[in-house]
Amino acid sequence: MNDAHIIPVICHDGAIIRASFVEKPGAPRLLLSHGNGFAIGGYRKFWELLAPYFELVLIDLRNHGANPLHHLESHTLANMAQDLLTVRESIAAARGPRFTAGVFHSVSSIASIYGSQHFAAKWDALVLVDPPLIAPPGNPLREQNLKLDEFLSSLALKRPQTCASTVELARQLRARAGRNWVPGADLDMAEATTRPTADGGRELSCPGPFEAQIYAHNAAYDSYAALAQISRPVMVLGADPGMERALTPAFSGPEAARLYDIPHIVTPGTGHLLQIEAPEFAAAQVREFVTREAARHAQN
Repeated sequence: MNDAHIIPVICHDGAIIRASFVEKPGAPRLLLSHGNGFAIGGYRKFWELLAPYFELVLIDLRNHGANPLHHLESHTLANMAQDLLTVRESIAAARGPRFTAGVFHSVSSIASIYGSQHFAAKWDALVLVDPPLIAPPGNPLREQNLKLDEFLSSLALKRPQTCASTVELARQLRARAGRNWVPGADLDMAEATTRPTADGGRELSCPGPFEAQIYAHNAAYDSYAALAQISRPVMVLGADPGMERALTPAFSGPEAARLYDIPHIVTPGTGHLLQIEAPEFAAAQVREFVTREAARHAQN
């Protein structure tokens, strides 16, 4: 996407979010973001399926993807939540107000929950994709939730911060997290999550300590309980809890959704990166939900 489709948004503490556009005049607007350590360009196989129907605003979280690196001390879940609101307001000012739905995967979904609880954020519609909820004390899922964040934090700190090329990184992704991704998503993610180095190689756009810090913040936030205050209308699109080695969000998500009477849809045969494991199914669910809510909004 060329620079004519990018608006730099300056956040309250000086961090910069580069918002990219896929234009669709008159259509509802989707603001999409990604999970911790990833970048929205890596989800291309998913969001391209939505481009014929919606205006897309694609954003990397602070210190991720195409955004310049800011300060570690301000790399917080609270600031990410505030950033989402700043981007939404800046886009509305620059391009005009429009029905706007948030489509947020993993930690960006947690940031949207945080925004509803602490900043009274209100989206016209909200899709939470496999949110890594932290169950409250006394819930048997809590220990599993915390152990997952602890493990992922440790992994982020041990991960090599550089690689020779995006092709090499894509190969590594295919061998691990990307085993079930659709063809091409591994290279998309490798390109979106790295930047060039002076020696011709690549380095992670979101360094390990930044990624690890957000896992710690997620673990400290009782997002399961906070879901009670989430902006409505909302739906949860989750991974398949029947998969071998399914991660804890696949279990916490449907349980919390039942508790708070939120629609929950399982994406069959998928893990946490369900949008690039079953992009057609995921895009169809988002399209149906947002189109229905936009029509209801227009009637009011």
